[in-house]
Amino acid sequence: TEDNNEETTELTQEANTDTIQAEIETPDVIEYEASVPVPELVFSSADVLTWPIDGNVLISFSMDRTVYFSTLDQYKYNPALIIAGEVGGEVQAAAVGKVKSIETTAQTGTTITMDIGSGYEVVYGQLKEVCVEKGQHVSQGECIGYVSEPTKYYNVEGPNLYFQVLKDGDPVNPLEYL
Repeated sequence: TEDNNEETTELTQEANTDTIQAEIETPDVIEYEASVPVPELVFSSADVLTWPIDGNVLISFSMDRTVYFSTLDQYKYNPALIIAGEVGGEVQAAAVGKVKSIETTAQTGTTITMDIGSGYEVVYGQLKEVCVEKGQHVSQGECIGYVSEPTKYYNVEGPNLYFQVLKDGDPVNPLEYL
């Protein structure tokens, strides 16, 4: 009987080991998909943008008369504000928004376009070291990038931020919202 008890004990231990291994090999995993609600982007002409950088306006918005561009040594319309900055200065989102695109152009260098809702978009140019990605939702005041060396179109003006506001694709004066 002692031999039978030892044999039963060994079989029970082996069975328990098999059960434990089976539980380890096939764990019950319950996955939950967390969904964070994304706020609807709503912006109106009564809303206020924050200044994306501290700096003086070098070239004012002007779509009704031409303004002088020193680098180009010519007068032309300006659909944005050209704001003085320092290379490496932080550029902050002027409003809550969603990054629509990040592109590089000859005129404005690395450029971010953000949808801020209700047909409004904000364009930030002359950037480097972009801190956001296409499709990302951004809070007002959040870092989106840093001021770059100016492109050849703005080298006389010096380091600056190209700051444009669009309503339904048309440029509007950013100063009316700041």
